[in-house]
Amino acid sequence: MSKNDYYEKVSYVPWLSGSHTSFNGNIYDTLKLSICRGMMVTQFFMGDSTAFKRYKVCKKDLEKSLRLCERFPLHVFSHFPFIANLAGSVKQLAWEGNPQQDYKTSSVLRSLEYELGIISNFKSGRSGVVIHPGNFKDRKVGLAKIAETINKINFPEESKLLLENAAGQGCSLATTFEEIKEIYDQIDKDKQKFIGVCVDTAHLCGYGEYDLSECEEVERMFADFDRILGIEKFTLLHLNDSVVCLGSRKDEHACLGNGQIWWKSFDSLVLLLDTCKKYGIPSVLESHSLDMLKLAQIAESYSKC
Repeated sequence: MSKNDYYEKVSYVPWLSGSHTSFNGNIYDTLKLSICRGMMVTQFFMGDSTAFKRYKVCKKDLEKSLRLCERFPLHVFSHFPFIANLAGSVKQLAWEGNPQQDYKTSSVLRSLEYELGIISNFKSGRSGVVIHPGNFKDRKVGLAKIAETINKINFPEESKLLLENAAGQGCSLATTFEEIKEIYDQIDKDKQKFIGVCVDTAHLCGYGEYDLSECEEVERMFADFDRILGIEKFTLLHLNDSVVCLGSRKDEHACLGNGQIWWKSFDSLVLLLDTCKKYGIPSVLESHSLDMLKLAQIAESYSKC
């Protein structure tokens, strides 16, 4: 398929969608690549996905990137490294008098503040930094500690930190909307405006609370989110099928239709995306950028129904 054929097909995707994009050396070239692939939404790692050192953005790169987004409006998100743990570590909580752990967590916060500051410049659509909140064996203690760490963040104006739900692997926290709400309620009132939520469909499947292959379960998921957190906090959707079955407590992404959620039918997927569109919620594919073509095929198929 030629580039022109690809672009023509994905341009007909009716939803606010895009995919995770490999960092292309600088932000401008990363955003340009996303736009050339027909995306309205993008997400990238602003550095190594397994290290806290972030790419240092020069003034020229940022200015070029912002001008590009003026011409081609884009929802811009970054994903903070997977190894982040706002509770401290699995064996040692932060802010409990351990100098080594506190120094490490403070260093993580400085990197996070820098990334929040860079991404907050993008105002052509929604923007924010996605983070896996953390892990700890005592859930109540761990959730409180995550909130305590968030309260120490110096949030740049108009920045947004998105807490992502976990699949329940190991002692991961924020597995349910109730746990995310427990974190949120312990965040200082003046900092709650900087907090959003990223919902990952593969993680929902892994945890097992919602069977998103069923339309009724998609509706229940949105209703529960609105009741527990408020739909305005639903900032981003990570749109992934799941290699593993419902309730496996594992996090393994699959391309749309090649996993355990949408292998039978895309009816509930279309409902999911239509509901996101209704509320202005963008979605990011994290499996393969060619899933954008799958979305185009789904949209074309269902438009004929």
